[in-house]
Amino acid sequence: MNWTTEKSGNAVNEADKEEEEKSYFQLQKEVILRQIKARLERDRAFLCCSITGNPKVGKTGTAMDCRTEEEIKNGMKVLILDYDNGAEPTWDSCWDRDEDIVIYNPTAIRADGAIDWDTTFKNGRAFVDYATELIAEGNIKAFILDGVDKIYEGASDVLRDHLVKQQTREGTIILDTDSVRVSPLDWKIRNRVYNRLLDKMMVLECDRFFITHMKPLYDNINVPVPVGEVPDWHKSTPARFNQMLHIRKAVTPDGSTNYIARLEASKTNSSLVGSEWTIFTTNGDNTWYGIPELREGTL
Repeated sequence: MNWTTEKSGNAVNEADKEEEEKSYFQLQKEVILRQIKARLERDRAFLCCSITGNPKVGKTGTAMDCRTEEEIKNGMKVLILDYDNGAEPTWDSCWDRDEDIVIYNPTAIRADGAIDWDTTFKNGRAFVDYATELIAEGNIKAFILDGVDKIYEGASDVLRDHLVKQQTREGTIILDTDSVRVSPLDWKIRNRVYNRLLDKMMVLECDRFFITHMKPLYDNINVPVPVGEVPDWHKSTPARFNQMLHIRKAVTPDGSTNYIARLEASKTNSSLVGSEWTIFTTNGDNTWYGIPELREGTL
């Protein structure tokens, strides 16, 4: 090829590249305009809310009770990705097995009884993809991830499995992933696995709820002493949420128990921050109240 031909070929390639960029721009422009139009047509921003608390305080029930009476009548659906494997009893006992509440447990178990986290995470991402299709068809009120602490634990196990395979190839035989030493830089792999599922949920165009348990907070390295509790998730997770609810139990002098939800933070309704709701009480009637503002999307 002579210089003239080579120069001509480069010019053609540049023209093709420019045409490709124009085509991409036109396609993206349509996506941008659709997104702007959809946002303007909504009467409010979608909730992106965390719900924290100890076991059996009504976290899943609160998220599940996210529809108004009209939305229930219209058959709006709630999708639950249940890593905690605890949503079905609440659905069964409190919602009369409502077909518009769709629960999926993605957990896959290996032959030795251990969780196959690679498959489990793939299953979870597939359910989010399924939710995306249903949202495009309409009539989806909310998507719930029940068990943020579980996927945080699972991401750590995925990392340890990865390190075991690496070390085995190098000639070191390790039988138990618990014995693997993890360097600070390696934890970035864990964080990427953990964030990959959360990132897919963040872009869902419906209300989203993220549920996790509490874990003890310790002081004194040499002799750890419990000094409180914190949500069991990666430290960067709270930055994702626009609203944050915490639920606790309180025993009254007459012996009944109140389950109280407190709004710890809200980007969308700062006037409600610090508000508390008694969502359930065992006063003899075992009455469920839930949170009206959560159903209405005004938290």
